[in-house]
Amino acid sequence: MSFSKQPREHGFSLVEIMIAVVVGMIGILVIMQVFLVAEGQKRTTTGGADAQENALMAMFTLERDLRATGLGLVGLGCTTINAYNANMSPTTYTFNPWPVTVVRDNPAAGSDKITTLYSNSAFGNISTTLTTTAPTSSAQINVANGAGFVQNNLFIVSSAALPCTILQASQDGQKTGSDWNLQHNPGGAYVYNPPGGQNIFPAGGYPVGARLTNLGSMVNREYYVANNNLMMRDVNLPNSASNPIALVSGVISIRAQYGRDTNADGYVDTYDNTAPATATDVLAVRLAVVARSGQLETIAVSPATLVLWSGGTTTNGGAIALDSTAQTYRYKTYQTTVPLRNVLWNN
Repeated sequence: MSFSKQPREHGFSLVEIMIAVVVGMIGILVIMQVFLVAEGQKRTTTGGADAQENALMAMFTLERDLRATGLGLVGLGCTTINAYNANMSPTTYTFNPWPVTVVRDNPAAGSDKITTLYSNSAFGNISTTLTTTAPTSSAQINVANGAGFVQNNLFIVSSAALPCTILQASQDGQKTGSDWNLQHNPGGAYVYNPPGGQNIFPAGGYPVGARLTNLGSMVNREYYVANNNLMMRDVNLPNSASNPIALVSGVISIRAQYGRDTNADGYVDTYDNTAPATATDVLAVRLAVVARSGQLETIAVSPATLVLWSGGTTTNGGAIALDSTAQTYRYKTYQTTVPLRNVLWNN
């Protein structure tokens, strides 16, 4: 009687299983570590790229507006503009015709408030002169040439040593004999014209020869930073203070300085934040924009002080201090100098 031998079945011992589990866990740990490092590097790179794009977009937006400032307003000779707007409160107000105004809005956060002012007339800011006096009660102005002054256009009246006045054309310029007349009747869509008999002209009105300039419409924008966003509000709108527009996210600061020619040699030699006295005081604006990456790092990756201007100048708003938490973010800082071409051409 013979017996056939059955092959013996071999399995894994407990020791072998435990060794395999340990080796697998080590492999998974290595893979996860490599993945985490790679993912962290990707987030840092992506965050830096986002901050760079945000800073460049904010810089482009501000620079484009700054280059247009002063159009139609530089060279008028007035230091105050009288205005009326039926939708504003108060309805009658005055403001300065400076092309750009810089206010140190939030020193603790290291940000400024930048206001730009210019005309966008499609007719190149056509100017003409008064052929008869314009008394304070007048709703019609007689001028030498009214071509290009169309209904709803804003126009500004200026004369040496007198405040300027902004009004709104209630109809196209009308040719009457050798002169033209411009109507600025109140009511309806003509919100810049005060009610009849309540003109905003200076006492005595304007004399013959006073200058009249077509503004088209007046662009008056205010830029500032709030909640890490570059904000913009249209100063001409009555609800702009409560309904600003968020233009670019990730922006933590905008800074600006006036560029002045203090020795009349035609070149900017001083940058400061002293308020201008006339519309032609400032020839350029030095601008800095700081954007922050959204990636929070585990260690401090930024210095305690961000220097904004070339050459390492930290005075007069040229630097931003970062606390320990802020230093765990990465920043992109850009700066440029924007010439105010309308001021330069006028000079």
